[in-house]
Amino acid sequence: YGRINLKLALLSGLVLAILLAFFGLRYRDTGPELESVVSGLTKKNEAISRMRINLIKSADVEKAAVMADTDELSRSLADQSLQAAEAVEADRLELTELIEHDPTENERNLLREFNTCWEQSWKIDKVLLDFAVENTNIKAAGLSFTQGSKSLERFEKNLIDLVDDNASNSRKFQIMNALATALVAGFKIQYQQAPHIAAANDGEMDRIEKEMRVSQEIVEDSLTRLGHIVPAEARATLLDAVSAFDEFKAVNAQVITLSRQNSNVKSFELSLGRKRKLTTQCDEVLTSLQAAVRNRTFEA
Repeated sequence: YGRINLKLALLSGLVLAILLAFFGLRYRDTGPELESVVSGLTKKNEAISRMRINLIKSADVEKAAVMADTDELSRSLADQSLQAAEAVEADRLELTELIEHDPTENERNLLREFNTCWEQSWKIDKVLLDFAVENTNIKAAGLSFTQGSKSLERFEKNLIDLVDDNASNSRKFQIMNALATALVAGFKIQYQQAPHIAAANDGEMDRIEKEMRVSQEIVEDSLTRLGHIVPAEARATLLDAVSAFDEFKAVNAQVITLSRQNSNVKSFELSLGRKRKLTTQCDEVLTSLQAAVRNRTFEA
């Protein structure tokens, strides 16, 4: 019985030795090849990781550029967003070469899907960031709150002075009625500037501008009436009021021109709309591609 076990052990050892020799010969050259495959998969994984990081970074900094309240800050953030996007593009090119060197059908399909998504996102980036750095809505608001307000305050002060200058004038009631009408219409124009700056479509801006023109005509008619009823000694005050309103009209025209370009509103809509969806879609494709590469790495 002992001899039989010894023979079986010797036979098993011989078979094992033959098998080891066979597999040693069969796979004697696979070491370097396997190492190359694993190295390529590692590089793919690293490239995808960098792409995902820079994709999100570009989108986040882009939103900050859209929300920035100065041209300098907008440009700085826009440049940072573009740099992150360019880093994604560089890694995309590297990943393409790596996949072509050691491809699977799944990796190729996912890369193709990402390329389509990324191309659309890249096109939107260029438009969106150009809008963001123009800051036309912010500039329009700045003009409205500074130069526009100062001109209107000067206009108001001169009209109030007219009342004091004509305290004993028999036409005081007519003067007060005309200047009150002018002031209300003038402040209505200023009030309408903010909705115009925030308006997202031309139709709404058309409506507001029509109301502004009506208010402007009321102010001008009231000033003409005042010209007929104020005495000669109050003429200089009235002329200063007319000059202040002319200045306000010029500022209002600039506000409308800048507001019409609507760069901040357009960039904000693009950033929170289509761009956000594309960023999410691109990241989801990269997540799937990274999972596929990691599974191959584990199998290898």
